[in-house]
Amino acid sequence: MRFLIVLLSLLFCKFYSQDITAYNAIYNKTFLETAQKDYFKALQIADSLYTISQTPVLQVKSLMLSATLYGQSAEFEKSIDYALRSEKIIEDTDNIIWKAKIYGFLATHYRYVRLWDQSKKYYELGISTAQTIPKPEISNSIMAMMMQESAYYWIEQQNYHKSLAAIKKGQSYDKESNLNPVFLTQNEQLLGYNYYHLNRFEKSFDHYQKALDLSKELPQDFFLVGLIHNGFALLYLQKSNLKKAKEHLDIAQKISDGSKYLSLKNEVYEISEKYYAATKNLEDYVKIKEKHDTNAKRIDAKMRSFINQSYSKIQKENTIVKKQDNDKRIIIFLAGLLIAICILAFIRYRKKNKKNIENFRQILNELDKKHKTLLYEISTTENLAIPDTVTSSTGNAGETLIVSEVIKKNILAKLNEFERSQAFTRNNISLSYLATFCETNTKYLSAVINSTKNKDYNNYINDLRIDFIVEKLRHNPKYRKYKIATLAEEAGFSSHNKFSMIFKKVTTLSPSVFIKYLEEEAAM
Repeated sequence: MRFLIVLLSLLFCKFYSQDITAYNAIYNKTFLETAQKDYFKALQIADSLYTISQTPVLQVKSLMLSATLYGQSAEFEKSIDYALRSEKIIEDTDNIIWKAKIYGFLATHYRYVRLWDQSKKYYELGISTAQTIPKPEISNSIMAMMMQESAYYWIEQQNYHKSLAAIKKGQSYDKESNLNPVFLTQNEQLLGYNYYHLNRFEKSFDHYQKALDLSKELPQDFFLVGLIHNGFALLYLQKSNLKKAKEHLDIAQKISDGSKYLSLKNEVYEISEKYYAATKNLEDYVKIKEKHDTNAKRIDAKMRSFINQSYSKIQKENTIVKKQDNDKRIIIFLAGLLIAICILAFIRYRKKNKKNIENFRQILNELDKKHKTLLYEISTTENLAIPDTVTSSTGNAGETLIVSEVIKKNILAKLNEFERSQAFTRNNISLSYLATFCETNTKYLSAVINSTKNKDYNNYINDLRIDFIVEKLRHNPKYRKYKIATLAEEAGFSSHNKFSMIFKKVTTLSPSVFIKYLEEEAAM
């Protein structure tokens, strides 16, 4: 029986700890290692414990053990179902401590499946219930963990400042309680994660180091240890220290391979993609991306399955009690409204998709025409008729430059040579560099580009880069597997955001949508 109590405490400590004093008294590293490795045996034990439980609290403990085990494997439907069963049992008792724990657990797991209203409901219930617990030590420990749940919520919303504020508020409760090592380690890991995304890398490194030091009390194959090493790998990648990044990534990968936590696998695969992109190891990059996509699809499928099952249950319940309960009629109305909105959204999507496909095909045709025209211009540069005067974009308003025909032809010939050399893919290219390349000055060069290309220097370079990457995507399928950041770098852009913005400006489509249409066309 002692083993079962310890196992329950250890598995449940990630979310909402039991009596902290009792927990620390029985905490043992060996038991945590057993719980990590013997997942199916733990499920059998939990089911057996529920069968023989004589009191509501014992029943709740066994059900929550199963809920926690299913949660770590992203079995959201089962996890939440067990927790809801626990809620029904504990509601008939005056055990406010376990009520607070269950509310917190449900807040976390509804957040996992993106049901924000449900998550917020149980979060608020957890806070209000925890505040009524008469024992300050237990109340503070649960409040600290509720703040940690709030921090996770804000991370999901990518609001890292609010996430940090939640953690710091939780630390004020932390000082007044005796929290377990798992929670303390996780707090430091979260601080490191938030500071990284706020570009405060040194501060992030300090907190990850504290998390690593605290994790020495935990089994070294524990999921949290994997997240810590994954964070270090990300930091070292940011510093371009590929050797150190690989050391930590290997440790995280080893833990991930032996873990049931699909979310950990997702994190490790994401950083692995960044590493192989940085090392330009295309073969391993493609392999890890396939694993990442497969894992993400598994999580998504489990989420969709849970949501579908949830709505199906709601609809059945509404059918049974609709004549007696006005609230159920409101739910049916809202469900119908939701379906109508979905149908309208689908119709709008189809229209938009059809328009995008038409734009896509038009883009390809225009690019083909553009390249034919370019080839013709290159072959007939000598015979081009060019006006003797052109307006300079670099001079004062109304200023004109008298450029001799010989100079203009020389500049155009050099521009053709420049375009064939693909030197425009260098991200440090500048007007002065191009002027030197064309053996002229920036004023003459700008004037010739404006008059012959009908665009300024920046648009001229951006158009060349986008045409270049589009041709790569069309004729070299491996480019369609690259991340947007890699394509941006290949084309010479300083950031993937700028690349995406210019790509959409030139083609009217985002890079991901353009690649999608290329893949669909190739499959036809």
